[in-house]
Amino acid sequence: MNTEALAQSIQEIQAFAEHWNTLYAQQKFDEMKMLATEDVGIANVKASTLPSGLIFGQENYKKGIVEAYYGQSGIEHNLLVMEYLDWEYIPLNDLTFYTIGRYTLEPNIIGVNAWLLSRETLSSPWKIYRVINN
Repeated sequence: MNTEALAQSIQEIQAFAEHWNTLYAQQKFDEMKMLATEDVGIANVKASTLPSGLIFGQENYKKGIVEAYYGQSGIEHNLLVMEYLDWEYIPLNDLTFYTIGRYTLEPNIIGVNAWLLSRETLSSPWKIYRVINN
C-alpha cells in the first residue's frame, strides 16, 4: 500500500468511526449492526462456546452495543465514543485494516477497542469483521 492509498484508507476509516459514534449517540442500533459483516466475530468469552472465545453475527454485535448503551440496570443511557483520531491504523493489505485505540463509555470507563476491518473491493465500504474490547 503506497503512502497516498494509506492516507486515503485512514481517512475513510476515521469517517467510518465518526459515523459509528453518530449512530450510537442517535441510538440507531439496527443501522449500526449493518456496519459489521454478517459473520462478524466479537470477543466474548463468557457467551462463547468456542475455544477462541468469540461469538458471531450481526445480531450478537447489535446486542453488545445495546447492552453497553442501557448498562446493567437496563435504563442507563451510556454514551460510548470511539476515540478514533488517536488510534493506531495498521494496514494488512488493501482490503483489510487493523485499528486499535481508546474508547470512552460513560460514566467512567476508558478502554481499548480493536477492529479488524475488511472490504470486498477498493471501492466497497469498510465493515467490522472482528472486534475486541477490554
